[in-house]
Amino acid sequence: MKLVKAKIYGFGKWVDQEFDFQQDYQVIFGSNEAGKTTLLNFIKSILFGFASARGDNKYLQYKPKTSSQYGGELVFKADDNSSWTIRRVDGKGDGELTLFHDEQQVPESMLKEIIGSFTKDDFEHTHVFDDKNIFSIYGLDENQLETEIMSVGAVGSKEWLATADQMTISAENIYKRRGQKQPLIAKLKERDDLIEEKAEFENQQVAYQKVKDQSKQTQIEFDSNAELLKQVSERENFLRNLDKKWERFEELEKNKQPIGNNVQISNEDWEKFLTDNQELSTLQETTTTNRVAQLNNVEKQMLINYRANQKRMDYIRNQKFELQNLQFHRDDMKSKLLKVDTQVDQLFQNNPQLSEDMRPLSSEELDQINPQQHVKTNSLPLLICGIAIILAVVTGNPLKVIFAILAIGCGGWYFYQSHNLKSTQNMVNYDFLKQKGYQSLNRESIVNIQSTVIQLANYRSTQTSLSDGIKAIEVDLNKWHDILLELNILDKSYKNDNYNEQIEKYFTRLDQIKARADLNEQNQSETQEITDNRNQRLQEINAEISQIVDKYQLVSVERFVQMHTAQVKNQKVINQIKQDKAFLGDDLKRLQQYSNHDELIKELQQVVMRKEALTDKNNELSRQIGSLKEQMQQVLDNTQYQRVVDQLAQNKVDIIENYDEWLSKTLASKWIREMLNIATENRYPKMMQKATQYFALLTNNNYVKIDFHDNDIAVFSQSKNRFDVHELSQATTVQLYISLRLAFVTEIADLIKLPILIDDAFVDFDISRTENVFELIQKIAKDNQVIYVTANEPSSLPQDHILKLKGEA
Repeated sequence: MKLVKAKIYGFGKWVDQEFDFQQDYQVIFGSNEAGKTTLLNFIKSILFGFASARGDNKYLQYKPKTSSQYGGELVFKADDNSSWTIRRVDGKGDGELTLFHDEQQVPESMLKEIIGSFTKDDFEHTHVFDDKNIFSIYGLDENQLETEIMSVGAVGSKEWLATADQMTISAENIYKRRGQKQPLIAKLKERDDLIEEKAEFENQQVAYQKVKDQSKQTQIEFDSNAELLKQVSERENFLRNLDKKWERFEELEKNKQPIGNNVQISNEDWEKFLTDNQELSTLQETTTTNRVAQLNNVEKQMLINYRANQKRMDYIRNQKFELQNLQFHRDDMKSKLLKVDTQVDQLFQNNPQLSEDMRPLSSEELDQINPQQHVKTNSLPLLICGIAIILAVVTGNPLKVIFAILAIGCGGWYFYQSHNLKSTQNMVNYDFLKQKGYQSLNRESIVNIQSTVIQLANYRSTQTSLSDGIKAIEVDLNKWHDILLELNILDKSYKNDNYNEQIEKYFTRLDQIKARADLNEQNQSETQEITDNRNQRLQEINAEISQIVDKYQLVSVERFVQMHTAQVKNQKVINQIKQDKAFLGDDLKRLQQYSNHDELIKELQQVVMRKEALTDKNNELSRQIGSLKEQMQQVLDNTQYQRVVDQLAQNKVDIIENYDEWLSKTLASKWIREMLNIATENRYPKMMQKATQYFALLTNNNYVKIDFHDNDIAVFSQSKNRFDVHELSQATTVQLYISLRLAFVTEIADLIKLPILIDDAFVDFDISRTENVFELIQKIAKDNQVIYVTANEPSSLPQDHILKLKGEA
């Protein structure tokens, strides 16, 4: 993006003026009061807005005395040769802005296409060179100068480096290697003296040492016994769990896996066989004579009942498979519920700390008991601190000082909040932990067990869902039961829930009654026809049954029925084996190691006896330890010894406090420097390469290398001599500073391509250095446009790159 034209409506001394600029570099020459600086301020004001009329800023306004118009236009040429025009005139705030792209007005937000995310202060700190920021280098001491140079290329780094230095000094005031008077060193020496004094007291007491050794040995024996007791207790729990599962294990052992049969009778064939067989039985029982057996009273009542409720009873007959499905789903849910019960038992066995009362904690409750997460929710001070740091960098004095103080204050408040929140947390204070069953656990255990508690909650939810499903099916089955009782299909004395069998029997008998009733109603003339049809149907049914039996290569109907009965029985056995194996799980292999239940019980009894013996021994050792400690206190029960012990305890507290303070300041200083290194590490190598080239050019190759190492900066001469920054002359130091700044500007050209503005910044240079500056400007101008204003007309530059301004108006 190149600035090609400035059209001034009214700004300072300039009214109705136009200036054309070269796209590489433009030198603007004029005497004092010719309006050079005013022209540069016009460019900055159109880009970033006019100065406000409040406070000292009113002196930075350039409202013309001889014109009512205030503002103007800047015309830029983009890399794609398109034209951008920025027009800004007097208005509210920083002026009324209008933006054009190829003479078409576009939204103001598209100004970022030209200035990126830069503010006016960002632009002045990077792209503007004047005698003010150059001459300020001369007034810095050794450390300030080094900090100023190191801060080039990292926004806000100057203030942060100063803060890091202050942190380091504060830390060294607490502890310094080979120091003598620092508080932490004094406390460490005091601790050595107190330990030595305590040792003298203890060594004087032979009896004390004897009791102490005995107490130590007893404690070791106690710890070893406690570990054995823990192992035996775990073994007892393990064996008791196996004992609970032994009954199911015996059932599994009894139910041998049936021998598989590749030929399976399909449900369709079996249903067809039953239907044909029932019809066959009915037809066979029907007499072939003209005399048809009369219906008795019970049979007549059944027929009357059927005709009165024919639709409902036909519906029941057609829906018997739905009833069978309900019973199947109920049995399947019971099997799944049993499996979930097994998983819950296993969960409790694997997690001794788990309790039925425990409920999962919400994310908000976890935040309350987790110090690190809780502190994160109070990050507003840290956000304000970051904004204040940025504002401190991009603004000038005195606002820079105010924002720096605000940043330090917010940072301190953030760390104070973090420390205060961590120190005030007490697990006892959280009522919801007691309500949700965590009152006996510490914070780490609570956080670690959350996944298990959630898993338990999911299992309980599954149990509830399955139980509800079973209950719902039972309700439906009860409804069926009531309907069957109402229609006299079931007898009230029938207590089983195998309704299909009763329905089948009832309708088989009903079919027989209906057939007999139909026969009785027929005319005598139709009896022979009915008999013929019955015989024909008997043949058809027998043929269908024979076809089904032959399909499975069986010799008789009886063998077919036996095969299906065995098939049903085998399936029940297989299902039972699967349920038993799922219930036993991994314990199946362990149970198989025992030849019988008595062997398991015998081992359990031995473990229980072992546990009781270890428990008694543990109690006895605990009593011995208490007695020995009491003896030790009696041996050394004197004021002088207790004084040394109290002083040692207080000394430990003091050392920890001093160490915490020293460590926090040391880590803070290190963190600041590491963050600055991280913030600039991607651009620094290229920036330092360019800066080295620029510095060599400005110094006539007297210096050929710039080096950053261990937070220090140094340069190397052509003869490879190393010089720290404070060893250079003031002019050479300024050349180094200019090289670094120009290198930084060219390195960030991918982010913003605005012209570099130089306002007679090198008036203190001699002729040779000035010529070197112009040579460097011509080199940089190949990629970055440079506008240079000066009161000294350069003689070595082409005239078409020099714009001459008239004298004072």
